[in-house]
Amino acid sequence: MPVEAIAAALLSALIHASWNAFLKGGRDRLTDLGQMAIGGIVFGATLAVAFAAPPLTALPYLAASCAIHMVYWAALLRGYAAGDMSHVYTIARGMAPLLVTLGAAVFAREVPQPWMMAGILLVSFGILSLGFTPAAPLRATLWALLTGVCIASYSLLDALGSRIAGDVLSYKGWGTIGTFLPILLFIVFRRGLTNFAAAGRGRWAIGLFAGMVSSAGFALILWAQMRGPIGPLTALREVTVVIGAAIAAIVLNETVTARRWLAAGVVATGVVLITLAAA
Repeated sequence: MPVEAIAAALLSALIHASWNAFLKGGRDRLTDLGQMAIGGIVFGATLAVAFAAPPLTALPYLAASCAIHMVYWAALLRGYAAGDMSHVYTIARGMAPLLVTLGAAVFAREVPQPWMMAGILLVSFGILSLGFTPAAPLRATLWALLTGVCIASYSLLDALGSRIAGDVLSYKGWGTIGTFLPILLFIVFRRGLTNFAAAGRGRWAIGLFAGMVSSAGFALILWAQMRGPIGPLTALREVTVVIGAAIAAIVLNETVTARRWLAAGVVATGVVLITLAAA
């Protein structure tokens, strides 16, 4: 696995944890999401203008991914409304590595070697342990599980779709517009343009920036997956939950127990195994 692919996956993890903290820490998550949608559309439109449209063979992957993203955003917001970020975020992300690895084995014939598979298992187990809280509301856990299935589904679709397109920037540009434009239209319709603009006062700059960097972060992992195996790189990206736990504790003042920090260590061990196996 190329070093640059590993570095891109880890940078994508940092970006991902940061924008999730923005969404969780806001006063009005629907308005925050609308601001992020505008930032994402600006990012996507810039790429769409600069690069040719993806080939027709990639469009079914784009369409399916955009549809699943609608469910993902709805489930994520519901989960954050029902429980802590450190619970919802980690359970959702913990499901992705194993599900994506299984999907990549079936659809891309990418079966990880034993040590790499052990690392993927440690990452998933550590993340699920990190996020599981027996006292957490059942509703929050169920929304987190649905979010995790969505993450795995669109991650695999976009990894395969970008390979078929042969150009991450073209694929991601159109995919970002297709994902965020329906969300923005729904939010403006639901809130009204004037109320939406007023509700986001004071957070427009950071909201637009969060939307642009979230899209750039996802483009990074797709770029990495064009150069390395889908499953292990997905697992590497999930070091984001360790970063997310730190943000939840330090910035959002959520309680992160010693058990959760121990689980974070398990995730880190899995990341080391994957990296060493890829060397």
